[in-house]
Amino acid sequence: MATEMTPHKRPRPRCSLPATILLAGLLLLQANVAAAAEKTRVFVTIPPQAFLVERLGGEAVEVFVLTDKGQDPHTFEATPRQAAALAQAHLFFTVGLPFEQTLVAKAQAANRAIAIHDSARGITRLPMLEDHDAHAGHGETDPHLWLAPANLRIMAKNMAAALTAARPGQRALFQRNLATLDMELAGLDRRLAADLAPHKGRAFHVFHPAFGYFAAAYGLTQKAVETGGKSPSPRRLAELVRQAKADGATVIFVQPQFDAKAAATVARGIGGSVVAIDPMAKEIIPNLAAIATAIEQALRQQTPGGGRGK
Repeated sequence: MATEMTPHKRPRPRCSLPATILLAGLLLLQANVAAAAEKTRVFVTIPPQAFLVERLGGEAVEVFVLTDKGQDPHTFEATPRQAAALAQAHLFFTVGLPFEQTLVAKAQAANRAIAIHDSARGITRLPMLEDHDAHAGHGETDPHLWLAPANLRIMAKNMAAALTAARPGQRALFQRNLATLDMELAGLDRRLAADLAPHKGRAFHVFHPAFGYFAAAYGLTQKAVETGGKSPSPRRLAELVRQAKADGATVIFVQPQFDAKAAATVARGIGGSVVAIDPMAKEIIPNLAAIATAIEQALRQQTPGGGRGK
């Protein structure tokens, strides 16, 4: 007689509570690691801004610059490729240049999640140096506000706050780097003030009037060959030569973003030389130190009335 066999039941695998917790913890850790590994894509307008963001964010950020140091930011136009890349960014730090408005509108239309921040918020803007004859640029403000350490300190704080809002988990990193950067900028400001203090009230001569904030910070005056975006007339050139001689100038400072033929004409007229200084160089701390040294040396060589100092 056949006996009926009951099927053998295999025991169900059990998942212990500790193993479940461990698995959940591992998944959470992987998610955190992935999030930390994702760099924050940041677009800036000019190279000095990139310096600040990179100092603040370190390896946590990937920075893209719209204008190269050799380009004139006043006439810059973004390429379609740059505009498309900007639309993929997490943050865009503006600095107050006119062309940024169009880019902001395009970026927000393509990516509503992009955060737009004015890195110059809170900085008191100075009027742009006007043309002596035509008063060109009347009512406009000087956009070159990054050329003073005090302004850079404000910009760095604005950027650190925006980075923290975008990546709150990395707040400690941003704040630690901000403290270090702020200390360096404050030290630079004190050093430049001490070096230029003997020359307060003096004038230095430049091609393009990009150094208004620098001059104001240290009690100096800039006198420009080119204002209003156009080269001077022959009558204006002759007047500039007379002014430079009266100031005892021996140097005309030029910028690589502009054609400096008119500056060379003034330099020949005073028997002086042309010296290059770059307002757009990325390494802004050593660059400001170099600019101050060049201006201090030029002022030390000149005395009002056309004589030369020792």
